[in-house]
Amino acid sequence: MPRYERFVEELLGFLLARLDEPGFARLVAHEPKRMMAAYFEGAGGRAETRTASFTGCIKCSQIPPTTLFRSHGHIDAPAWPCMPVRELTLSFAEDPDYRDEWRPKFTLVASGQLLHQPDQDQLS
Repeated sequence: MPRYERFVEELLGFLLARLDEPGFARLVAHEPKRMMAAYFEGAGGRAETRTASFTGCIKCSQIPPTTLFRSHGHIDAPAWPCMPVRELTLSFAEDPDYRDEWRPKFTLVASGQLLHQPDQDQLS
């Protein structure tokens, strides 16, 4: 059984088979880790604190222990692969096994939302 989501396992396998020593050191600095984020949920007169589990980065996704996000949609901790890991994959963009969804523009936060939203002026 994989330790992380399939997407994470596949990207780790891809990078580990291709990285040189400096690249591997960069990857280790942004190692994935299962994390929890607490958020507030209130509806119909009820209010409770819930938690969301996600795979984050040991360097980029640090959430102070007392943090309570306003809602699940407001959890803005970077999900793994974080931006530095996605940038690391770019040197292998010509590899036939490279996937477009690993590009930096598809970076997500723990809520599942894109970190970089499309520019509203360009939407039609």
